[in-house]
This record gives sequence, structure tokens and C-alpha cells, in this order.
Amino acid sequence: MDETPEELEQIRREAAEIDPYRYRRHRRWMITVLIFAAGAGVCWLAITMASAGRNPCERVRDHYCRHAKDQAKCASYESILRESVQDQSPAMRSMIRDQCLTKINRLKEEDGVSVR
Repeated sequence: MDETPEELEQIRREAAEIDPYRYRRHRRWMITVLIFAAGAGVCWLAITMASAGRNPCERVRDHYCRHAKDQAKCASYESILRESVQDQSPAMRSMIRDQCLTKINRLKEEDGVSVR
């Protein structure tokens, strides 16, 4: 041992300042942040999938009936919604839903209206 008592005391002070659990706490903190981020991503995905699965005719009807400016349009889209659900032909129901989706896209592009 070539160290002097002052150097040994210096080494002891530096050793006492070392935190052996520093990196473990850091890793746990990072894992916690990642878990919460993943949870938020799953919630966002579930909400997006639930809203995307809605009938587009229902979305258009809700848009026009919510504002209630034109009750004729509201009633019209109410009957279109009924047809998109209750029509006998699956091909016709699909075509009606496609027309409603086209209406949603047109409202977004031309009028800048977001139909939820």
C-alpha cells in the first residue's frame, strides 16, 4: 500500500458517494415510462378502431342532426342510415355505405369539415 492516510481518506469519501443502485433506478424509471407509453398507444388504437368501425351513414346522420340547421337533411340521412342497415341485399347496403363514406370525404376536402 503506497497510499498515504490522506489519500485513503479521499478514496473512502469517493467510495461513500458512489450509489450502487443508480443504474437500477434509472432502468426502472425507463421501463415505467415505456409501459405507460405503450398503454397510451393501446388506448389510442382501441379508440381509433372503435370509431373507424362505425357505420359511415351513422356518422353523416350524426353530423347533420347535431347541428340541426336543416331538419330535412337530418330526416333524409336517418332514412339512409336505416337502408344501410336493413336493406335485403348486402351489395346494396355496401353501396349505400360507400356513398356515405364518399360524402364524408367530400365534406372534409371541400368544406374542411371533420365528420366524427
